[in-house]
This record gives sequence, C-alpha cells and structure tokens, in this order.
Amino acid sequence: MTVAGWLDKGIKHLESKGVAEARANAEFILAHVLKISRGSLALQLPRSVSEKIGNHFWNLVHERGRRIPLAYVLGTQPFYGLELAVGPQALIPRPETEEVVSAAIRLLEGRRHETLHVVEIGTGTGCVAIALAAQLPNAIIYATEISPAALQLAERNALATGKIRQLRFVREDLFKTGAAPKGWADLVISNPPYIPSREVDRLEPEVLKEPRLALDGGPDGLSAIRALVAQAPLLLKPGGWLVLEIGHDQGSAVVKLLESQGLAMVNVMKDLQALDRIAVARR
Repeated sequence: MTVAGWLDKGIKHLESKGVAEARANAEFILAHVLKISRGSLALQLPRSVSEKIGNHFWNLVHERGRRIPLAYVLGTQPFYGLELAVGPQALIPRPETEEVVSAAIRLLEGRRHETLHVVEIGTGTGCVAIALAAQLPNAIIYATEISPAALQLAERNALATGKIRQLRFVREDLFKTGAAPKGWADLVISNPPYIPSREVDRLEPEVLKEPRLALDGGPDGLSAIRALVAQAPLLLKPGGWLVLEIGHDQGSAVVKLLESQGLAMVNVMKDLQALDRIAVARR
C-alpha cells in the first residue's frame, strides 16, 4: 500500500473514533513512522511502504483511536525548542507553560549569567527546569517531584538535552515542615494542579489519560496554589520571585492569596489567548 493509502485508512479510523483533527493526527503519526517531517509528507504520498512500516503506523493509529494523547503515542513533545520524552507518568507539556517560562526569564533579565538558585515545584517531565537551564547558563535548578516515575522521566530528559549539569532532581514534598532550608532561592516556579475536582472528570478523554495528581486542584482548584503561596515565599531570598501557572478564572483569587502573604509587585499576566495564566510576586 502507498503512503496515501495508509494515510486515508488512518484518517477514516480516527474519525470513526471521534478523534478531533483526525487528518492532522494521522499525518503526524505517519510522518513519525516514516521518520520525516509532517511538512514533507505530501511529497511521499505516491511511495509504497513496507508491510512492517504500515503495520507500525496502523498500531499507533489504533492506540490514538483509544484516545491515548498524540504526544504519548509519539513518545515526544516539543517544548521551548526542546524535544522531550513524554509518557503517562507526567503531564504533557503545553504551550501555556512555555509562556510561564518566558515570563520567569523576563523577570530575571540582566541576571542570566549570574549564579542563580531556582526551585521548580512539581517538575513532571522536567520541561520547565530544563528550559530554564537552557536560558540561564549559570543557574542551579532544583527540580522537585513527589512521583518517582515522573522524576525518572525528568532525569532522562535532562540527560538527553545535555542540561543535567545544572539540574538537581529531588524526590521531595517541599511543603512538609522543615523539608527545605529557607531564604535562598532567586526564583520559585511551579505549574501546579489547578482544575477543580468536579471538573476533572468532564475533561476530554485524552486529558483523563494524564496523571490526575497533576490536574486535580481540589474542591475549588486552589488547594495546591494555596499551599505554594503559603510556603514557597519562605524559600525565597529578599527580592526573589514566585511564578505560578494558574487557571484562566483564578486571577483575582490568586492575587488575594499572594497579597495576604505580604508579597510585593503582585501581578497576573495573560497568555496568548488573552486569558489570565501567570501569577507573579516578589518577596
């Protein structure tokens, strides 16, 4: 069968399973199997492919048809110019979180070549910590995580991207009493779970394949953020920054939480969709 034939077969199968953007998904999978870019796929349509390649494509299409996220099917996800391994042990990196990284870097503009101390709480795939390491060449970044499986994935990504020298991966819950020394970090950053519990089960089937621990923010979506706002400032040195990803409707509530801790320069920034997404404050 030709590339065009397999592509058409894949599209029809994904459409029958209710997968949104079935054509794009089939193209990404076929390009992945053929080890070419999606943009060059059109040039390969008349080409015949081996039974082995065709079966590999068809197996991945069936996996996607079971509403496994495309990133999990492909095994990788781009983030901030990096290609990171992903899997069901950690949340898939998203474009909104790239904006959180950019906001943190802007706050540290002019200090890129200083020896900065950064803490990321809940590193997942390691995407934020690794992206910061790439942009802050002299920073020492402590990436914490309570999930051993996610921590292993983050370490693997750090090795693959060559940023392991700057990173310290720690299996730790920093919100336990006495878990970490106080007043030493230039930046504390986190993409915590912030979806209200009652809304999690209404999410798309693909999102429900991701770890609930990374999604469920408690009854009002603010449980993890509340803990972060109460404890993370203790890690910061005077003048240090706290940067959080938040839900689009949580801006005013998070501002009140930050102000209640006596933090300065409290601000909520919008993402590219003009939605509240990034909360920042300074000790």
